[in-house]
This record gives sequence, structure tokens and C-alpha cells, in this order.
Amino acid sequence: MAKSSVEVWLWLLMVMQPFNSKTNYILSQCGNDATRACRDIRDGRFPFLSDGEKRRAAEVRNGAVYEIMRTCAEHNVRIITLDDDEYPVLLKCTEKPPVVLFVAGSLAGLNDRLSIAAVGAREVTDYSVKAANYLCGPLARAGAAIVSGLAVGSDTAAHRACLNAGGRTIGVAGCGILVNYPKESAGLKREIVESGGAIISELMPTARSFGAYFHERNRIISGLANGTLVIQAAESSGSLLTASHAIRQERALFAVPPHDISSPVYRGNANLIREGALSAADPRDITDWFRKHSIDDEELLRKVAELTAKIAAKKQPVPRKKKNPEKSSEENDSVVDETVLESLSESEAALLKLISAAPADSDTLMDKSDMDFGELSEALTNLEIDGCITRTPEGLYARA
Repeated sequence: MAKSSVEVWLWLLMVMQPFNSKTNYILSQCGNDATRACRDIRDGRFPFLSDGEKRRAAEVRNGAVYEIMRTCAEHNVRIITLDDDEYPVLLKCTEKPPVVLFVAGSLAGLNDRLSIAAVGAREVTDYSVKAANYLCGPLARAGAAIVSGLAVGSDTAAHRACLNAGGRTIGVAGCGILVNYPKESAGLKREIVESGGAIISELMPTARSFGAYFHERNRIISGLANGTLVIQAAESSGSLLTASHAIRQERALFAVPPHDISSPVYRGNANLIREGALSAADPRDITDWFRKHSIDDEELLRKVAELTAKIAAKKQPVPRKKKNPEKSSEENDSVVDETVLESLSESEAALLKLISAAPADSDTLMDKSDMDFGELSEALTNLEIDGCITRTPEGLYARA
């Protein structure tokens, strides 16, 4: 692919607008040379352009392009074009790859390690949160990238499982990269970038979200990954659109098996498995498939097997002592049975005592425990998997 300047790619994006299949067609007719494509558009050599596209081709000036570049530079947002070496290889291989990606954070490792998209419903169940932790946590800790869409519910559970495991996660925004949608995503986006992951958008940096775009956004989520995992889907769930993109992109498709085959909130999962999606009841269900078919990353696959075996071998949580009716609720909640502590590692026991005293976020726990990020993340993940703690909607860790 011929190299073109960032200014040229931005002009092309501003004229044709994001997720426009005509842009990819024009590039194919111009030998994937963006400079030539822009020249031919400006010279009116494509009669199928809409009136709006023709008008923008005449009106967009360098000043507007440079303003976008300045805005991105001020907010540490990088502009990665389709001919950039850093552009994700898997996404480039899709039918309609974005011509420009706005990126906050790092895409390091995305082109040479296993990546899994994890998606699901916004109204998420406790079972789905546990499934996200159990499946995504070991994958992330072993080095796989977890890709999701920053939405509340299943997406957030997948991102959190990855962060708690000390792994890298990629969030694909349904709006401009400088816009927080949903509003609750601001803190999550910051954590993702600070932990070595990235936020990606193909929309202009300050573009607002709109309903019709999310189907297009989903093609990027599945396009970035070797396979897609559906955590929770009803019969008409939006996450099934991501699954359909994965199928068209010839990527692996996995689904969490329903904990209740009669539950309507998992009807989509059941249908996917019936139609050929792979049932993912264990992280090794995912890595074993890639070992047999495409991914040659023995170190990562070995780590997943070891971590999953460790989780399976951990002692079951010991029932807590019955509460003393003569003590207040706060006093009862702050007591941790010594038999429970004996079943935990030193780090896990210390954290459980802190959390039992008062719910806290990860930053507070790091300060009080003097643990580094990796040690804290591993201990929190194990406590959550064991059912000792839970994460509140406010992002605090509390006794389960």
C-alpha cells in the first residue's frame, strides 16, 4: 500500500465520512493510494459520489484538517492510518476497515498475540460477571488482549476482568474518542490507557454517539480479534450483531453456556451454540481451539492452562461464621472467619480484611496494602472468583 501523509487520510475521512464503503472501493480503484484517491475525488472522477460528498470535497480545506490534528495532539490521541505499520493487521483484513483510527494508549502486541472480543448484554446477571472473570481473567493474565465496547454490563465486566488480572484490554468507542459515552465510562477508559491498553474510535474525536452507528462499531470489535466470545445474549441482543460480523469475517465464535436453559436472557447463547458456536465453559475451550487451528503462541496457551488449573484447584470458600445477633450489622460485616483467611494467600487475606472493614476502590486498596498493581490485580481476581468479594456498580470492592 502506498504511503500517504496523515493530512491526506484525514481529508479523505472528512470528505467521505467514517464507515463509508465507497471509501474502501475508491481506494481499491486507486491502488490503495490515498493521495491519488483524494485527487480523483476532488477532480470529480467518481460520478457515484453523493451531493454531500461532492460538496465536502470542494469545501474541506487544510485548516480544518490541521485543527483535527491539533486537537488530537493536545489530548494525546494518535492518528493511525490504513497504511500505517501500527494499524491492526486483523482489522485491515476485514471487508470495510476504517481508513483512520483515533487511538489513546498503546496497541503494542495486538498484531502478534491472541486477541479475544468479549461482548454481551447491558443488563448483566451475576452469572455473566462470574463468567467474564473466569474466562477473560486467565486469558488476559497470560498475555491475550481482550477487546470490548465500553458499554455498561457485559462489556464493562470483560474490561474489568482484564484489568483485575493485570492484562491489556482494548475499548472500541461508539462515539468520538474525546466523548464519554456512557458517562460512567470515563474512569474505565482512563484505567484502560494507564494499564497499557487502548481506546479506539473511527469517528471524529468530538463526535457524539448515535444509535445507528453501533452496528458499525461492532464490526471493529470483532475485526480486531481472532475470535469473539458472547457472554450474555437474549434472542434479539445487539451482541448477536457482533457475532454475525465475526462469522462474516471468518473468525472463531464462542458462547458462554447458559446456566439455565429456560432463561430468556441466554436464549441467544443457546441459539449460537445450537448453530455451531463453540461452548466456552473454560478458558481452555478457547485456547485449545486456537492451538488446533491457527494461533502458534505456545507460551500464552501454556500460561492459560496453568492459571485455569490453579483456579480449579483452589480450595472452595469456607462458610463464614454465623452472625452474632448481639453485634451491629457493621461489626458483623467487618469480621472475617479465620478459617476463611487460612484458605487464602497472604495477599488475598490482607485485602479481604481491608475490604471487610470498608468497601474501597483499587487505588485505595493499593495505597493501604502497599501492593504493586500486578499483585493487587491477581489477589482481587482470585477473591472475586472465590466469591469472597464483589464489585459494586460504583466500582468499589465489597464483601460478597
